[in-house]
Amino acid sequence: MKKLLSAVLAAALAVSAATTALAAGAVQLSDVQSGAWYYEEVNDMVAAGYISGYEDGSFRPENEVSVAEFVTMTARCEGLETGEEYGHWAGVQMRNAYDSGWLTEEDAAWTEFNTPVTRELASKILCAALGLEQGDAASLSFTDAAGINPDYASYVAAMVGAGLLNGFEDGSFRPQSALTRAQAAVLIYRATQPEEPETETPDSGGEDDEKPAANLVETAPDGTPFASSTRLGDYDNGNFSISVENGVATVTVTHVELWTDAPDPESEDEAERSEAQRRERIYEAIAQPRRIPLQAAVSAVYELPCSTWFPGSDANAVIATANGKWYYVDLCGAANDGVPAATELTALDGQSVEALDFRTTSHTSGASQVVGSDYIVAVLADGSELLAWSSDTAAAVQEQAAQE
Repeated sequence: MKKLLSAVLAAALAVSAATTALAAGAVQLSDVQSGAWYYEEVNDMVAAGYISGYEDGSFRPENEVSVAEFVTMTARCEGLETGEEYGHWAGVQMRNAYDSGWLTEEDAAWTEFNTPVTRELASKILCAALGLEQGDAASLSFTDAAGINPDYASYVAAMVGAGLLNGFEDGSFRPQSALTRAQAAVLIYRATQPEEPETETPDSGGEDDEKPAANLVETAPDGTPFASSTRLGDYDNGNFSISVENGVATVTVTHVELWTDAPDPESEDEAERSEAQRRERIYEAIAQPRRIPLQAAVSAVYELPCSTWFPGSDANAVIATANGKWYYVDLCGAANDGVPAATELTALDGQSVEALDFRTTSHTSGASQVVGSDYIVAVLADGSELLAWSSDTAAAVQEQAAQE
C-alpha cells in the first residue's frame, strides 16, 4: 500500500487553517488528557508541529472537521501545494483534489467546502490519495454496513482492510457522522506510519523484488522544497561552545545579537526603559558560563546553525540525555532571564536516531534573501526520517507565551 510522506507524521494537521488557531508545539493541550484514546497520536503530532491548537490552549477533539480541512491535511501529507484560490483559503488543494479524483462535485460541491466531512467521504478522500485499491464492500461487518452509501462502501472496505479505520465499540461505523478532530488526527497518524516489510518467500524473486522506499522528509510540511541541509554532530557554531562534564552541560556564548532594535535605557517611556534594562541583564547573564538545566545526564550535543529567519544571531542546540529524552535548547534564554530554556522533542521518544539534519527553506534569489523556515529532521536507524522541530511552531509558542 502506498504511504503518505512521514516525518514523525508527515502531516500538517492544520485543522484550524481557517480559524484563529495557533500552533501547539510544546504547549500542553488542556483537553488532551493522558488515557484518552487519541492521546499518543495527537501529542506525537503536536511535538512535530503538525497539529494546531486554539488560543485558549485547547485542542477541542470533538469538534467537526470540514471537507476543506480534511483535504488540506491530506494534501499537506502528500507534500502538495496548498493555499488560497478562487476566493477560498483552501482553493488550491480543493482544485487538486477534484483533478486527482479524491472527490467529485457530487461528493462536495464548490459551495460546500466548509460543510463537515463524513466518515465515509473521508474514507474516499484518503483512500484515493494513498492509492489504495478499493476493497470488497461485502466484507464489511459493521452493524450499520447497509447504511453506508454504495458509492463509498468500497473505499471504507479498503480503509478498514488497511487497518486505518475502525468501528465503534457497539459494532457500528456511523458512516454519515462527521469526522472529529480527534478521529482525523488518529486517521492521519495511522496513514503516515511506515509499513512492516513483507517476509520474502522462496518464490518472491529475491533481490529482484523492489524494496519498499524509506519514508523521507523531502520538503517542508507545506510542500516547499528545502534550500539547504546541514548534517549536525560535526557542525560547530563559532558563536558558542558547550562542554559536558559528569553529564552536566555548560554553555559559553561568545557572540549573539538577540535583538535588532535598541530601546533607550534613558527614555522617558517607562516601558522602553524597562525593556532596555531587561535586555542588559540578559546580555550580562549570557556573557558568563551557564549550566544547562536538564533532568538527566547529557549523552549527546548537536550545535545548530543560527536561525535563518532571524536577522540577528542566536545560539541553539539539540541535546540528548541518558534517559532517552531529546531537547531543543535556547542557549541564550532571552525569554527566560538568561537561563537556557529546554523544550522536549517528544517526537523522538523511543526512536533510534542515527543523525540529525538542520534543513531550511530560506534561500537567496538574485540579490535578495528569501526568508523561510527552519527544521530539524532526524535520520533513523531504518533509513527513514521524521520531522522533530520547526521554527514555525517555536515562533507560535513564543508568541502565545508573550501574550500570557
